[in-house]
This record gives sequence, C-alpha cells and structure tokens, in this order.
Amino acid sequence: MKKIRLGLIGAGERGAQCYAPYALKYPEEVSFVCVAEPIAERRAAFGRIHSIAEKDRYTSWENLFNANYTLDGVVIATQDKDHYEPAMAAISLGYNILLEKPIAETVEQAKAMVQAAQRNSVFIMVCHVLRYTPFFRSIKDHIGQGLIGDVQSIHHIENIGYWHFAHSYVRGNWNRVEDASPMIVAKCSHDTDIFNYLVGGQRCVSISSFGKLSHFTRSNMPRGATARCTDGCPHKKSCMYSAYKYLEERKLRSVFKDIIMRTEDNQEFLNHVKTTPYSRCVYQSDNDVVDHQVVIMEYESGVTVSWQASAFTMDTMRQTKIMGTLGEIEGTLDDDWYILRDFSSGNVTTVHVHTPRTLHAGGDACIMDAFVEALQYPEKDRSQFDITLSLQGHVMAFAAEESRLNNGYPVSL
Repeated sequence: MKKIRLGLIGAGERGAQCYAPYALKYPEEVSFVCVAEPIAERRAAFGRIHSIAEKDRYTSWENLFNANYTLDGVVIATQDKDHYEPAMAAISLGYNILLEKPIAETVEQAKAMVQAAQRNSVFIMVCHVLRYTPFFRSIKDHIGQGLIGDVQSIHHIENIGYWHFAHSYVRGNWNRVEDASPMIVAKCSHDTDIFNYLVGGQRCVSISSFGKLSHFTRSNMPRGATARCTDGCPHKKSCMYSAYKYLEERKLRSVFKDIIMRTEDNQEFLNHVKTTPYSRCVYQSDNDVVDHQVVIMEYESGVTVSWQASAFTMDTMRQTKIMGTLGEIEGTLDDDWYILRDFSSGNVTTVHVHTPRTLHAGGDACIMDAFVEALQYPEKDRSQFDITLSLQGHVMAFAAEESRLNNGYPVSL
C-alpha cells in the first residue's frame, strides 16, 4: 500500500482539527509533509504536531506551490473566498485535491474549476462530509434496496442553533456575503448535496426560496446595549448572546471558545476576545446574511423536496424525513438510529447505526478515509466521489439564493 504525501493549505479549525488528525491516527497510510498558513501560531502548532520541519512551513500557498513538492494531493481548507485561486494553481501542478466547500465564490468559477480538473486529469473531492456519515450511508442503502419504494418527497430541517449562528454568521467569518458567500451556500450546500445523493444523482429542474435577516439587527438591540459585551454592557449577564457565555461549561460554546483562542485561562481569553469580532453586540454587527430561509425544489422525476435552515433552534442538528411509495424513513443526524416504517405490514423498525460523537457525525474522518483510499488506488472507480457530483448541489444553492433575492411572486388576497 502506497503511503500518501499531502500538503495542507489553511491550518484552521477545519484543516488542522477535522481532517489532518487522520494522519496522526493512521501514520502508515498518510502524512502531511508541508503546510501553508498565514497565522504564525497555527502554522507552528500544526508543524509541531505533524513533525513538519520549519523549512516546510509557509505563510502562503503561493510559496508552498513554488517549492515544487512531490505530493499526492493537497487539502485546501481556507476561507470561502480563498478556495478558487489555490485550487486552480494546484490543478495546474497536477495535485489531487480535497477541497473545503463551497467550491468557489460563483457558479462560473465552480464550473471553470471542474473543467480545469478534467483537462488536467486531476481528482477533486469536495468536503460534502454528510454523505460520508454512517447515518446517511445507511439510509441511502435502504433506499437502494427498495424498502420504501420510489422516493416521492423529502422534508428536511437544518437546525443551525442560535448560538452557532451568532458565532459564525453574525460575528464570525461568514457574517457578510461579500466576505464569504450566502448562508445557503456556505452552510447548506451540504444539504443540497445530500438531497442529490439520496435521490440518486437526479437533476433538479426547479427551485424557489424565501428568507431574510430578521432578528440580528439594530432594531432589536436591548436598550442601553454597548457596542461590545466587554464594554460594560448592562445586559452582559442576561443576554443569551453575551461573549461571557463562552466561559460557561456547555458543549457547543466550548467548541467555539477554542476557535477564538485555545486557553484554560479565562482572563487571558477575555483579554483576547476584546480584540476580536466575537465580543461585538450581535445586534450591532455588520452582518447581512439571512437568519432563516426556506427552499422548495423539484427533480426531473417529479420528486419534491422542502427544507429550511434556521438560526432559531436550541440544537445544531439535521432532521430528515424521506417519503416513498412503500414506506418512509425518518431520523436525525447525530442520533444512533432512525425509523423505517413499512406501509403494507405496518411494521416500524428502528435501524441502529454507529454515529461517532464528533462534529458532522463522523463525516470528517470518513471523507479523509475515502480521499486517501482514492489516492492509494487510482485505478478504482472514483466517480462517486468526484467534484462533478458536488457541482450540482452548488448550482442549486446559488439558484436558491437568486430566487430569494427576487422575492418570489407577490400574493394578493
């Protein structure tokens, strides 16, 4: 078995904490031999953990690529607007790619990347990790066995979680369309990809969407709120979005606290958070992405999909119900089970799956396993993993945003 040599572009939370640990767990299969990361602390930490020499640590992807490494592939886990250029450069060098979603800023760029990869015989996998989870793989298998007949419709809810949304889409890296991408693309291209996966790669022929930014605006700001939670805001103890809540022992918040700064010293953390966007009042930020959105879709076979993404939920989870001619499947990602109901017999079966208690329900590790295997055995059919499958989901997400911006059709009663 060939040992795979990889480079990492972007040693942030996704690249360093979600994908790269695979190499530490399976060092005989894969290793990271170089890294490009502009933030010195992250670059040094990644280099130390993965035993990468100082000379193989770079501040930019341009410098790394100019070094002409012999690599089997690169993992590109930069911010949304920094995907296209390094990916196109990697393609020109013949490097296979594991690319964080979204593919690019626009549909045109995404299509250009797919075409370039095909011309250069470069294999690209997009980090649509949900389809690699044990949960959705098991559901897909049961659909394939015909246990619920022909799929007719899907209903899906993307529960973003009120605290997750405030952290990532009000204060964080995805709070403005011009700096990242529309929320439906940045967050929910996962979901459009899952629908395509479940219905067998059919083509979506029609899509419509509604949604807006309603709550996280100045009009909803509590009286007397300061620009930052740490500026002596009178609501710092009562506001559920207070930056001081990062210090509470709650699972979701501890994850986001580590993204801001990895330290056990609360005072050190508070001193640091004052210098970041993460202490800004959520009602006085410069965010412009929607905080709730609904989408309806139709596929070429007549399958319909209705789904919504909302900030206003307690938990971060995805709930899915798939309705077929013979039965239905219903479950929630992150659970160890889902329900299969048979119409004819009336039987209700609880299907148990092994769902790791990790971000994306084990999908991050599973996609790395698939990527490494695809590079180890290029003679095998890799079409089920290729970027061309991910492109349709992106086209759909961008189309949904275009529909939302056009406000659908007015109704007169």
